Amino acid sequence: MKRLVTVMLVWGIILLCSVGGAAEVVEGPPSCKQCGMDRTTFAQSRVLLTYDDGSMVGLCSLHCAAVDIKQHTGRMIFSVKVADYETKALIDAREAIWVMGGQQRGGMTGNPKWAFAKDSDARKFVADHGGQLATYEQVMMVASDEAGSGHASHAECQGPGGLFLFNPAFGDDIYHNHPAGMWMFNYKYMHMAMNGLRAGTTDISASSVGNNRGLPYDNIMMIPTTMTMDMHMFMAMYGINSRLTVMGMLNYLDNKMDMLMDMSPKNMMGMPKANDAGAVPDTPMKTRGLGDTELRAIYKFTESLNGSLGFSLPTGNIEEEYTTMGTVWRMPYEMQLGSGTFDFKPAVTFSILSDDALWNWGGQAMATLRLGDNSNGYHLGNSLKLNTWLQRALGPAAAWLRVAYTDAGKISGYDPEIQKAIDDRNGSSASLRYMAATMPGNDPNNFGGQRLDGFVGASIPLGLFSLGIEGGAPLYQKLNGLQMKNDWYCTVGLQAMF
Repeated sequence: MKRLVTVMLVWGIILLCSVGGAAEVVEGPPSCKQCGMDRTTFAQSRVLLTYDDGSMVGLCSLHCAAVDIKQHTGRMIFSVKVADYETKALIDAREAIWVMGGQQRGGMTGNPKWAFAKDSDARKFVADHGGQLATYEQVMMVASDEAGSGHASHAECQGPGGLFLFNPAFGDDIYHNHPAGMWMFNYKYMHMAMNGLRAGTTDISASSVGNNRGLPYDNIMMIPTTMTMDMHMFMAMYGINSRLTVMGMLNYLDNKMDMLMDMSPKNMMGMPKANDAGAVPDTPMKTRGLGDTELRAIYKFTESLNGSLGFSLPTGNIEEEYTTMGTVWRMPYEMQLGSGTFDFKPAVTFSILSDDALWNWGGQAMATLRLGDNSNGYHLGNSLKLNTWLQRALGPAAAWLRVAYTDAGKISGYDPEIQKAIDDRNGSSASLRYMAATMPGNDPNNFGGQRLDGFVGASIPLGLFSLGIEGGAPLYQKLNGLQMKNDWYCTVGLQAMF
């Protein structure tokens, strides 16, 4: 990787302001042993376990306490202290008056459990928020059943075992289940830089591309040199129940392509070849606006496996235009903001957590299938994307390595307006033949290919929020036809869960 985009400091300021009103710092440890959540932020549901050997374990909730107890079935429990909902002071969990269920969400589960020191406080809570009174034995039995396999569910924690799947800075979306009744909102800024041209696995120099000069890649007036693609992604996720999660995602794109113009030796204007000394770059080509929208449902088959069905809605414009030499042309395919088609996007995801909840390994396969042509008579190529990763929890933070493989097909059909540059180039009029604003991106065959990308990243939770960054670069590129080659990637993300 040649360089990384600097993380915007304003997000740190926002985070500090957002968590500034948290409760006073509680007794140690500061983070939940099972999920890494800040125990001060979740002071109303925190638990302090003491085993018979004198060791003390701090947890964020009764759910994580049940998980820890299941992991240590051979040890006796000396005491269980839990926070009083009203005062946040620790009380004996067996003597507390418990409320289970109701509209007040929390406790890392869709079936919340709150403890009260006073019976009157518990009954007032039920009157205000619903739920029912319960004993410690009753809530512990439910929490034990929810704990399932004996370690924190990937979809029920954010920290060791959950930090990666909930990661705010992951460049590709890894689909996971969210706790029932809980929300997650994620903002990502994703930057991709392209530099130079490639055909197949061979880099193509600018000296091999020109306009009617008898070069290996000829009859091209607009020669791309660099391109940046910036995407602002806004995602919301909600857990319907313990197995079904729904999500929606909006994208805002900002694309810019720099290029040189070659007027050809027969233009009779005395202009130099684009890559000769003295040539002046043409005005950059830019597009900006809403991209396609994705809706998805995710179903959990087991703790380690889920499947999801997604649909992409054609909300991005596919008729972006630019003007050169007084003539209006439709921009090439890669500069358009959407696909123009309804796309079906099934995915299968698995994730395996180590027994100590410090390592996470998994993979995902996702296909993008175009459901017919768009209104301009073409559709982008179908694609397959494979992801695999290895994550390591480092206290409350996490670091990871990721590899992604993409195989995308060529464009099927063509847009008549984009095709005009090629048709005019091949027409009988000499003026059109030499002056048509052709680019590699006008040809639907110059689209797709195979690519293998490598990434490294890190993230850290900050109360209800988490912040992360990931950077990467291509390891292998085999492109269909003549295209711009990818150079490097960076993603910065901010996420809130509640």
